[in-house]
Amino acid sequence: QAERPRLFATMLRVVFVCAAAVAVSASSSSGTLRLRGGGPITWGKLTGAPDVLKEGYDTSSKITVNKGCDINGDTQLKAVFTRATASSIMSKLTAKTKMQNLDIEASIDQTGTIKGEATYPDISPGLKLSVAGELEGGKNAKDIPAPKVSGEFVKDNMCATATIEGNSLDVGGVVEAGEVLLGATTTYDSGSGKLSDPSFAGRYKGDGFALTALLKGLKGDDIVGTYTQSVNSDLDVAGSFETSGNKFAVGAAYKLDGDSAVRGKLNSDGILNVGYSRSTTAGSSVNAGLEVNTNDLDNRKLGVSLTIQ
Repeated sequence: QAERPRLFATMLRVVFVCAAAVAVSASSSSGTLRLRGGGPITWGKLTGAPDVLKEGYDTSSKITVNKGCDINGDTQLKAVFTRATASSIMSKLTAKTKMQNLDIEASIDQTGTIKGEATYPDISPGLKLSVAGELEGGKNAKDIPAPKVSGEFVKDNMCATATIEGNSLDVGGVVEAGEVLLGATTTYDSGSGKLSDPSFAGRYKGDGFALTALLKGLKGDDIVGTYTQSVNSDLDVAGSFETSGNKFAVGAAYKLDGDSAVRGKLNSDGILNVGYSRSTTAGSSVNAGLEVNTNDLDNRKLGVSLTIQ
């Protein structure tokens, strides 16, 4: 236990050393690069699944209530009630507020589990620092595990991120040069003293489309490729392919009118998802999601959710 504070301090120094290295590199090259995408993005956003394949397919039945209040000047409250089974409902209350330049978010669910995160968005120019913790329901304060600490540094055409959680230190960086984004990430485990094989990613952004490739590790046997395109102002399409297991997915999202949209996707496992959303009033909406296993048409899920502002 006595080693944990020293270990935590050492890993935290690595966060700022990585950020400083990015700052020096970006300062030396910022005058020669033209940013097309409005600035660099994090590793997570570079390698994340396209929105067409990820968002808008929720099959849970739930009601979400968003409410602003005057507590502490500007506080946003969100209550979510989800139908878990025919006889049970899960609930979660989340509050977001600002306090002394800190963005604070806290939540509690029906099990009594409390989660909290405090973010200092501008601890120094371009540097954001977040600390998150969790206390499981029914446990004492002494049982709270070490917090998760994350840092994000943006300088001109580069972005560096680092996260400390338990014995793991995850470090990633992305640089943007015109139409091209390049990134890398790796993980250090202080318990075993081992550094994982790095992963690399690249994206080319053209006129209305983007092509992304992700290499997981150095063996070259796990590569993920994604393609996204805005066909017009109403239609977006996307596809992804992964060499590990020869997995693929294709999808499209279409705006029916100014208030409603429909989307669909199909993957190599035969899972078909369809999503529908409609804005009813300012800030309020109705969403529906359907999931069907085309290999077993009796295996399907359907959910409708309502968001109230």
